[in-house]
This record gives sequence, structure tokens and C-alpha cells, in this order.
Amino acid sequence: MPYQMLLNLLVAWMLASPSIAQAQTEPPKLAPSDSATSASSEPVAIFKRLHDYLKSSPLDFGTSFDARTQGEELYRGSAHFLIRQPNLLRIETSSGHRSYIAISDGKVLTIYNPHERKFAQMTAPDTPAAALSLLTGEMGVESQVLDFLRVVDDVVAGSDDIKVAAAGSGTIGGRQCDQFTVVGRMGDIRWEAWLEKSEVALLCKLVYQNVDGPTQTNEFSWKPNPVFSQETFVFSPPEGSTKVDVGSLGLAPP
Repeated sequence: MPYQMLLNLLVAWMLASPSIAQAQTEPPKLAPSDSATSASSEPVAIFKRLHDYLKSSPLDFGTSFDARTQGEELYRGSAHFLIRQPNLLRIETSSGHRSYIAISDGKVLTIYNPHERKFAQMTAPDTPAAALSLLTGEMGVESQVLDFLRVVDDVVAGSDDIKVAAAGSGTIGGRQCDQFTVVGRMGDIRWEAWLEKSEVALLCKLVYQNVDGPTQTNEFSWKPNPVFSQETFVFSPPEGSTKVDVGSLGLAPP
């Protein structure tokens, strides 16, 4: 179940802006941290820089995640995303003994299980957003990260349903990051988000807390302004692998 937690990560951003599938815009240039905006700046403006970057740029980022309840670990894993508009993506996920690779070349979407050496293929959706949405449906998994990014859309839109506030700063993975708290209207859901002190304000770390559930922590790493080859998004069946229907890959959570 948790090994696909991050397949949802880009869905909210991309579905919110269909126009990005029409053209690839010039990505914002990442600025060094000494030119960054401080945490005392307007939080909405800082969140909007991340919002705009994710919707307009080629993306290469990884995340590690783990969830705990009452100090006991429930699961941990990692995911790596490569996305290029208008319709190319590659996602590699791993959690415990499960791992999967999903690749779309714009025409064919492939999901590969390297442990069982099985793969399934289907017609690729027109956009990365639609492909991710399809994969989310196949996995049947909800994501706290997806929920947070929907909230960020609300922050940028000025919604009254959430409250966001600066909460200082800190060093995450060697990067200087501004910390923010985001609280749902009922107060039962809370996020602690660290955004890098840069012109883009990329996610450094995210902690999700729910009074009725576990605490999930994600840490992120980004490759700025990535350049991909066409082969990055082409699936070549490994020797000895078998093509099966998608239902035989064991994607649905137990």
C-alpha cells in the first residue's frame, strides 16, 4: 500500500492547470540561498513560487517517506520522479519488498514490477497529470502529500478554509529552509512544511499530522533545471520479463 504514496504528488498541481500540457515554458532559474526571501515574507507569495514552478518546468526530484504511530514505524520508502511536458514521465517507487517503475513515452504507459519481472502496458494518457491520476486509481491509495498540495492551491487562491503562518527556519539536508505551519479549518489536520530559501521555494521537508492517524514525514531532493534524453521515457523490456495484464501486477493495496 504505502509504496505508491508519492504517485499522487503532482496530480493536484497539474490537474489544476490543464494549459500546461500545451507548451513547455522556460523554467525559473534557481537562485542561491543568499538571495532568498526570508520566512518573514508573505507566506502566500513564497508558496506561489513553488506552485508556479511545478506547473511549468521539467521536474527531477526524489523523496523519502516514513509513517509512525505512537513511536512505532508503520512503513517507509522512497520515490523518484522525472516529468517533462507535455506527456512524458518516469516514476520509480520502493517500499519494503515492493518496488515499481512507471514510464510513459506519450503513447504507451508501462508499469513494471522488477521483483517479479512482469510488466503491463496501456494507452498513455495525454498528460502527466492524467497518467498519474490513472496510476493513483490503479493503486487505490490516498496520499497525505496530495492533500497538502491541494491545500497549497487553496493557500495561493486565498481560501478561508486553512491558516498558514511562518514558523521560523532551519537546515534540512544542508539547505536553508523557511518553516511554515498550515492548519485545516477544523484544526484536526496540521502540516509542517519547510520550503527552500530560493527563488523557487522547493519543498525540503513535510510533516503531516492528524489527530486520528499516524504522522508521516517526507524529505525531498531536487535536481535544478534538468535536461532529459528521449530514452529516459522509453521502456525496453528486460530479458526474461513477461507482459501481463495490469491486474496481475499486484498493485491494489491489501
